[in-house]
Amino acid sequence: MKHVEDVVIVGGGPAGANCALDLTKYGIYPSLIDYSHPREKPCGGGISPQIIQKFPFVENFRTEGFSFDSYRIISCTNNQVISKERKNGFCISRRIFDEGILNIAIEKGTKLIREKVVDLDWKGNHWQIKTNRNILSSKIVVGADGVNSIVRHKTIGRISPENLALTFGYLASPPQENMASIKFLPEFPGYIWVFPNKNYSNLGIGSELKYGSLLKGRLDKFIANYCPTTKIISRYAAMVPSVKDPRFFSLPCAKEGWILIGDAAGHVDPISGGGIIYALWGGSLAAKAIKEKKPKSYDHLWREEYGKTLIERCKNKDTYYDPTQLEIKLFLGLANKTYSRL
Repeated sequence: MKHVEDVVIVGGGPAGANCALDLTKYGIYPSLIDYSHPREKPCGGGISPQIIQKFPFVENFRTEGFSFDSYRIISCTNNQVISKERKNGFCISRRIFDEGILNIAIEKGTKLIREKVVDLDWKGNHWQIKTNRNILSSKIVVGADGVNSIVRHKTIGRISPENLALTFGYLASPPQENMASIKFLPEFPGYIWVFPNKNYSNLGIGSELKYGSLLKGRLDKFIANYCPTTKIISRYAAMVPSVKDPRFFSLPCAKEGWILIGDAAGHVDPISGGGIIYALWGGSLAAKAIKEKKPKSYDHLWREEYGKTLIERCKNKDTYYDPTQLEIKLFLGLANKTYSRL
């Protein structure tokens, strides 16, 4: 250990990279440790109009992805409708998206350390961070290292299995059609997605961890029925936060020497599994708390800005995926012209 860093961010996905980027705007130049990013992630890579509105800079990545202004919804009973968006979103490779934000942060002064954090301990007034190559010391550690976060493990403990989901999917070429699709599952809560991109389609399925053994079979059956000519390039699988118990969100995500953001904090929409907006949002709020020299205030900031939304979505999760309720919503959408028939 040569010196004590002011801030070390563990994890270079959107949460960690955006936190680093915002810190540089405040004249704080963190070290970011990540041995794996940028890389593809088991995620559809959907960038919604809401994300673009909240973080306008992501619009710069649109040319690297596939724009859409509507998507197909397939109900549990295979009824199909089209949902028209008022503004265009886009789908993008997570490798390209994550790399883009990380590169901007590096250009602005973030120091990227391509190593793996294997251990960390609080030593009275600083963190001792051990990587596979070195030992660093830092006043503040930001855990942006995903669902299996070592920072979370060393502070408040790992995310419990009942609050986790599994995703499984394929990258397929060429794209099957120029429309994003979502297919809800009748047997258990979850859905299948098909997101087109420039040179491939992303086909995946996600549900609670306890249904993990069923996912591949359900996705393969869907592909056989809806995309029979799909050519599989590669497959993926990963755990993601999917909070079932609202009390999960009462757990602390910050103290004076540490902050958890993104998947490490479990800040993912409990219904859709979408985490990009909360990753970017949490990263910005963490940077603000650090700038004000009040890391612990991050806990107040995220609860005030999006915590209530996460709790409400969690409470409504079972109702949302109820097959009967899904069919009612579909027909109501047709009645009020939110949806149109395929």
